[in-house]
Order: sequence, then structure tokens, then C-alpha cells
Amino acid sequence: MNGGEVVVEVMLSRDVDTVFFVPGGTNTTILEALSRNRNKVRAVPTRLESSAAFACETYSKFAKKPACMLASRAPGACNATVGIHTAMQASRPLVFFISNIPKPQQGREAFQEINYHLMYQPIAKAVFDVHSYDEIAEVTARALDLSISGRPGPVVVAISKDILDGPEGEPIIPAKPAHVRAGADPTAVKEAISLIDAAQRPILVAGEMISWEMATQALVDFADASGVGVLTAYRQQDTFPSDHVANFGHLGINRLPFQEAALSDCDLLIAMGTRMDSVTVNDYTMIRPDQKLVMVYPEPSEFSQWQANVAIASNVVPALEALTKGVATPSKKRIQWRDKVHHEEVEFAQPGEIEVAGAVDMAKVITHFIEKVPQDCINISDAGSFGRWISRYYRFNQPDIEASPVSGAMGYGVPGGIGAQIAKPDKTVFVWVGDGGFTMTGHECAAIVQEGLPVKVIVCDNSAWGSILTHQQKRFGADFHYGTLLDSPDFAKLAEGYGMASFKVQKTEEFPDALSGAMAYDGPALIHLVLDSRDVSPFSSSTQ
Repeated sequence: MNGGEVVVEVMLSRDVDTVFFVPGGTNTTILEALSRNRNKVRAVPTRLESSAAFACETYSKFAKKPACMLASRAPGACNATVGIHTAMQASRPLVFFISNIPKPQQGREAFQEINYHLMYQPIAKAVFDVHSYDEIAEVTARALDLSISGRPGPVVVAISKDILDGPEGEPIIPAKPAHVRAGADPTAVKEAISLIDAAQRPILVAGEMISWEMATQALVDFADASGVGVLTAYRQQDTFPSDHVANFGHLGINRLPFQEAALSDCDLLIAMGTRMDSVTVNDYTMIRPDQKLVMVYPEPSEFSQWQANVAIASNVVPALEALTKGVATPSKKRIQWRDKVHHEEVEFAQPGEIEVAGAVDMAKVITHFIEKVPQDCINISDAGSFGRWISRYYRFNQPDIEASPVSGAMGYGVPGGIGAQIAKPDKTVFVWVGDGGFTMTGHECAAIVQEGLPVKVIVCDNSAWGSILTHQQKRFGADFHYGTLLDSPDFAKLAEGYGMASFKVQKTEEFPDALSGAMAYDGPALIHLVLDSRDVSPFSSSTQ
């Protein structure tokens, strides 16, 4: 086997079945090996390396295992950084193989040379450099195993072209290791139960590990047994059912008054499978000194950032199961408080408060969307102000039906739809993307068509960088805009050029027919929603 064949053999030993890539002259041996394993590995060419990383990230979210990606040397590796950073912040596993320049040329600023350790160490879980042919199998296996160990994340592996192309042999492929599952310490569980039983108004924050471990039902069982209220961490809305009586909503950028009131009342916070990113904890101000904190997370290093009263270094499923068995029946006062906050969340999610200026009302669009789409359809949302409409009005009542960039990276949507559809070929996948995000990576519609994926793309076109426009106008007045208005193309015509079914919606009442047409079409489709830049956000001035 040459070096490229060794890489693919290790992928197969770890049940990798999907690779996203941009071809390069330095990774031809890997591509040739993949071409001979088409019945085992689906290799999907994207048009940009960041798109390959975004697709890997959403694939891992829904497939519960890592995908791999390939890119060639410095230009490709630079393009991939935004996707690698996004995967790290979301705790999603992937392995990125960079075909490096030949070993003899390194260290001299050669053509397309970059030090990948310095470049990727701050934004990846680990960076490996293969020094010889004999190391390929071991390092590749370590990278794949590490990507799913503890807190999942992206691992970068640089392999020089001369090693990939060079000497052939029959290296030993390391055996697939046992799945690592960290259990909950019984003493810590007892301490946590004591705090939960003693609390009057406890709130649990559900994070990314709930999704990774498929633990939504275990979380529902705990909420039922304990009477705690549940807030979902930033962009983790599908970790807990929206219509469950314990749901207090989503901790987004717009912190809501009823959530602030509930958190002010809260005397015990339970961080369940969340690393407590800055948005979730409101720039690290959410946890008060007088508040008790129980934290459950599989990566011990994360506890150093918080002074938890009980710190359980465990996977969330065994912790939830142990807590559910031990907690006492909740008091009537706790249940009454929980029900009151949930009622406020339900009321807030009802359309009608916001009067739009344009001809397309996004609240009504989403209301109709909920009525017509399958409850288990997957929604991929790019970064952008349009996403706040979805966050407010869509009801996430099943697990694994949502993905969006925890890092806030724009351009995530369309390539994210590719990864989701390949991971879940039998599900209906919708991509919600703004005009700004689409003009970054919307060209991946070409990959969608080439791969025959029935992804449905909804472009929310308000002809502006909406979030930035909002910041400008809050600071400098309603008439101010500088560099934030966009002359966008006709996205429906673009879709036709890519070979997709296309629909254009300029009035709210046109959306039902467009949605029905897109869903009925046996293939990829795009709906162009023409919005008004005055309708950036579904929040009043008090919650903006």
C-alpha cells in the first residue's frame, strides 16, 4: 500500500463512510484509493474547503460519528479554517487531512508552505504531523479515535506528498478501540441530588452533549422526575422538546425578559452537557455568586473555567439516569413556577406581536412551514438575522432536527445541508440562509445538484447585512446605513442556472404554493423570499 491507501484503510477500520474534499495535486493517492472503495465510502467534492468542513460538521451532528475531509496545502488549508473553528466551538468530530509539501522542502517558506501546528493549534482539538510512512496508520487511527473521545472535536493531520506517494508496504492497521464512556461518580451524584431536592427553583441548561449522546429522552425523564425548568444552550434547540411543560426556551443572543426573570429566581443551575459558551451564559455574567452550580461534562478540563459546587466528569446519559432515579418528587411550588415560566415561553412564541413593514411576514411563513413540513424534517440555519425568526417561532419537538453555526460563521447553511442530507438520506432537509450567507457559499448548490441531493434551500433576502444594520441603527439612528446594504442577485434565476427547481415569494400568500412546489419536486429546490430590510428582527425594542 502507498501512503494514500493506508489512510483510506484506517478510515475503513473506523467505519468512516463519508469524505468531503477539494481535490489537489498532492492528495491524488488518497483519491485513487477512495475511487476503489466507492461501495464503502462516499466521497463528495465541494467547491471550497470551508464548505467541506461545514459539511463534515453537520454530518457528524446527525450521523453521530466523524466524517473526514481532504484539502491540499496552504491555500486549501487556509480556506478550511472557518469550518474547523466552527466544528471546535460546536464540539463536533471530524478529521482533516492536509496534503503537505514534501519533507525536504519544509522550513524554508516553500511554495504553499504553512506551519499547521501554529495555524491550527488554537482552533482544533489536536494537530498531528506524520513524519514517515511507518507513522501513517498509527497517527491516522489516533486522530480518528481522539476526535470522538471526551468532548468531540476536529483533529488536523498533515501528511507530506512524498510520504503519501512514496514507499509501499503492508503496515499494521491499529484495531478499533473500545468505545470510551465515562460514568457518574456515585458520591458526586448524591451531592447533586441533595442540591436538586433542596432547591426551590432549579434550572437546567441543555448543551451539545445531549445531542451527541442522543440523550433527549433521558433529559425528558429527568425533567419529569425533578420538575426542573430547562433552557437550551445557544443553538441547541433540538436537545429538548419546545412544547414540553419544562421548556423555558433557547438561550440566544436576545435574552428574553421572562428568561431573565426565571434566572433571577433560580437558586440552582444545572449545566448538563454544555461547555457554557459565552452566548449561553450571557458573556459569562449569568451565574451568580449566591447560586449553586452542578456541572456535568465528559471533558474534565472544562471544569477549570467554573467554580461548580458539584462537578461530575461524566457522559450525560449515565449522569441523567442516576439523577432521575435519586431525585425526590418535586414540590407543588416548584411545579407551579415551572408551569408559569413555560406558559410565558409559549405566549412569546405565538405570532402576532411584531408588525412587519414588508410584504412577506416571516412569522406567518414559519407558521405555515410548521403546518406543512414533516415534524422530523431537518432545518439547517446559516448565521444571520433571519435566524432569529426561526429561533422565536419554530417549535423543535424532536431531537436531531436542527443545526446552526455555534461560532456564528456565515456561509454554513448550504454546505451544512449537504452534510445533513448525506447523513440522513431519508429525511427532508431544509436550509435557511440569508442573502449574505448564500453569496458566500451558495455556489455549493452545484455540488448539491451534482450529488443528486434533494435539499430544499430557502433564501431569506433582505438585501442587507441585517445584524450589522441593526447595530448601526441602534447606535446612529434609524436612517443610518453604511456598507450594510446589498445589491443581491435574483436567487430564483441562480437556482435555475444550477439546475434546481426555483420559486420566488414576494408576498406572504405566495409562500404556501412555493413550499408545496419545492416539497413535491423530487430533487433540489430553492425558494427566494424577498424580504424588507426593515424587518430584520422579530423582537421589540425591549428584547432587541
